[in-house]
Amino acid sequence: MKILHTSDWHLGRTFHRSPLTREHQQFIDELLEYVHAEGIDTLLISGDVYDSTIPTAESTTLLDQALTRLMRAGVQVILSSGNHDSFRRLSYGAAFFEASGVHLRTSLEDATRPVELTDGTLRVHVYAIPYLAPRLHATALGVDPTHHAVLGAVTDAIRTDAAERHARGEGADRIIVMSHATVSDTASSADTTPRSDSERDISVGGIDWVPASLFDGFDYVALGHIHKRYPVTHTIRYSGSPLGFSFNEEHNRNGAYLIELTPGEEPTISGHEWATRVHMKTLRGTMEQLLNSPEHTDYEHGYYCRIELTDETLPVGAVDRLRSRYETISHFSYRSTQPAADKPAAAQPTRDADPVETFDQFHQYVRNRPLTSEERDVITTLSDHIKSHKDNA
Repeated sequence: MKILHTSDWHLGRTFHRSPLTREHQQFIDELLEYVHAEGIDTLLISGDVYDSTIPTAESTTLLDQALTRLMRAGVQVILSSGNHDSFRRLSYGAAFFEASGVHLRTSLEDATRPVELTDGTLRVHVYAIPYLAPRLHATALGVDPTHHAVLGAVTDAIRTDAAERHARGEGADRIIVMSHATVSDTASSADTTPRSDSERDISVGGIDWVPASLFDGFDYVALGHIHKRYPVTHTIRYSGSPLGFSFNEEHNRNGAYLIELTPGEEPTISGHEWATRVHMKTLRGTMEQLLNSPEHTDYEHGYYCRIELTDETLPVGAVDRLRSRYETISHFSYRSTQPAADKPAAAQPTRDADPVETFDQFHQYVRNRPLTSEERDVITTLSDHIKSHKDNA
């Protein structure tokens, strides 16, 4: 039996206001090619299939097309809701989808209702825990409103359900648990989970993580929420998001995990890297370097660029000049190479002070040099224009 672990598709996501619809479509096409090539039996999506609780029409169309293609390929899909999803909207039509092999798990009650997968004599139960906001579910569970208490109660309930099914002769050979949470393999108070700018904070009382020990005893735990693909332990893993959604994910190798189950053998887990990318690049340097370096030629078109300019002083029209070379500048920042210096407060201008001289003093105070003759001409023209409008008012 082959099971593919994915999460955090975030359909509808934008990258610095640029839609990622094209990249998401490319990922779905690549996913279907991989599913056919590998003979995948079941696809797991561990939360945040959408980026918003109110998904766009384009987003719902992408998911509809993906699920239809997967269903036609004979692949079962188990999809749990994440903190970005609306569990109510995502649960619409759940019974209909269930009959088609798409299993939606969006409620607390769903967490102890496993999806049964069979392949010959092999029986696997998949328990999908949706994102459970502690303040909404703690009372029903009779626990404190913390992630640790809520997830601890739910995983205990799963163990109880599995034991009862085993006692009735309905037990599984393997148990897989899906969860959308921050899980860390540490016994200390320090969380070592790699974070990203594109992940939404889910902390309660300043704490958003739980120890991996809450999932002891399960054969595999398919996690979602963290966007980097990595193992918390050998059998507890984040698949990460299929695409990078922020510049600090620039070097992530986005992908999924393939779990292969054979009767009488230990699960085999292997990573797979997606070829589809959100092409992004951080470029640092002076204006001269950024405009003329041949090393940056590949990033002129088809890349989202984050540019950090390092001239001693900020050049006039810096972004416009850079856009003459780089098609898409998604983020711009300036970091002067001049050491910061303590300065006394600038003198207050008098009421009858000459505007051009006042601006020249301000310019020299901020940028440590007087206006050039060309800059002075521009300021003089602006000042005269403002004066003429004021006189004619």
